[in-house]
Amino acid sequence: MERVRARLSAKRFGAAFHYFSEIGSTNTQARELAQGGAAEGEIGIPERKTQGRGRLGWRWESPPVSNLYLSVILRPRLSPRHAPQITLAAAVALVETVAAFLPRPPAIKWPNDILFDGKKLAGILTEAACDTERVEYVILGVGLNLNYRAGAMPAELRERATSLADLTGTTVSRESVLVRLIQDLDRCYGELEESGFEALRPRWEAHFGLRGRLIRVEHGDEAHIGRARGIDRQGALIVEGEDGRRRSIIAGDVVPLET
Repeated sequence: MERVRARLSAKRFGAAFHYFSEIGSTNTQARELAQGGAAEGEIGIPERKTQGRGRLGWRWESPPVSNLYLSVILRPRLSPRHAPQITLAAAVALVETVAAFLPRPPAIKWPNDILFDGKKLAGILTEAACDTERVEYVILGVGLNLNYRAGAMPAELRERATSLADLTGTTVSRESVLVRLIQDLDRCYGELEESGFEALRPRWEAHFGLRGRLIRVEHGDEAHIGRARGIDRQGALIVEGEDGRRRSIIAGDVVPLET
């Protein structure tokens, strides 16, 4: 981590690193550190996760050494209602990071996945501790497939996931990606705190891969079908029904219904 720290010029992130050869969930460990008073910007990085989690209970496949995982402790100066925008800001940072290593930019799938040609390349999981008045802390977790080759993936995962190594045809430097990612996260998080999500929204929209497509948004027992039209000023997904009425959806899992 000393070589990474020496290359960083981030303002908030990377003052301290917590390195784990193997861990159940980095977000869980980061939450314990945050509850113990860890400072904003401290980062947990494992080589292997045995209980990786995704949004809405999905499991994140976590082979040893092949990928990049990190969890950042945040103590944002944001109201609780704006805390979910951290996920959207992180998506901008993540898509801009991986775009630097690819022949063409990837896409954002609202709210927290990065896709390339419809296959998942990276994901974000944020977990907040807050009340109605203030945010105590947020744990920002990122998982990025670096050198996890399709040939090593289970058959069912091979159809819906990809990696930087497969997309570029070469092994990717974890150190270089980590440095770039930390700095991009630091920059986008700073923009969110200082200027609000509206400053980041055009860049998020520029990478939105489902605009105009028919989708189903599932959340619990509810499902909404319509065409994705982008996101509103707060970051909610705008879905237009057959009757032309638009609905802003704040949470859910998006399923594309057409290519």
